[in-house]
Amino acid sequence: MDAFEDLENPPTSVIAVLRNRWLSDSFKETALATACWSVLKAKRRLLMVPDGFISHFYSVSEHVSPILAYGFLGPKENLTEMCTFFKHQIVQYLKDMFDLDKVRYTTVQSLAEDILHLSRRRSEILLGYLGVDSLRAMNGDLPAPNRPSELHL
Repeated sequence: MDAFEDLENPPTSVIAVLRNRWLSDSFKETALATACWSVLKAKRRLLMVPDGFISHFYSVSEHVSPILAYGFLGPKENLTEMCTFFKHQIVQYLKDMFDLDKVRYTTVQSLAEDILHLSRRRSEILLGYLGVDSLRAMNGDLPAPNRPSELHL
């Protein structure tokens, strides 16, 4: 969510680079990635627990944020459309997690089951948008008859 908010109002210097017709798309992408990494590095320095969860989250963000930023702000319309769809799905997923009609907060087990169900549902929606039949097909699982019975959590 933090990254999505940062993308709402990017610095004017970033916008100037992205709108410059004289620069190649690869240069723009590299410049935007460098800007993302600089922001994350600055945020990491402000952490009270330097090796905690948020620090690890920023490590993952270093890989994901540049392509999302380029998707939202860059010149490729199909990537912008895809990133916008992804953002909508993530925001809706977060809303669903805190919707008492969709998630039972009665026991840890029921909470885990409901969040797993929501995660699978959003994954299927995203994969469908990308044209992938299912998560299993993408992961290269064995065909159903040869697969051992699934583990139920």
